Amino acid sequence: MTLRFASAAALLVLLAGPAFAVGPNCHDQIAQLKSQLSDNPSAKASLGGKVEQADRLCKENKDEEAQSMARQIRDQMSQASTKGQNATSGSSTSSGKSR
Repeated sequence: MTLRFASAAALLVLLAGPAFAVGPNCHDQIAQLKSQLSDNPSAKASLGGKVEQADRLCKENKDEEAQSMARQIRDQMSQASTKGQNATSGSSTSSGKSR
């Protein structure tokens, strides 16, 4: 019975872990996004306005809104990166003929 309780408690801690995790604050997240955008001029052109808006929200102590926007920006950057990799990698197929 004690083992079951310990296992259940461990499982609960693992599942609740992300809720208790302390992540970077919105200022740190915005700084990281700005750094990533400075390395990618095309992304900066398309997402720079959103980053500035998230920065304003952060400065207005609207952390939840700023972090939500930062998540959206990271998702868009990730999608753009994935699309770019797919476009440049192409696909090669073999003819499938055997002798």
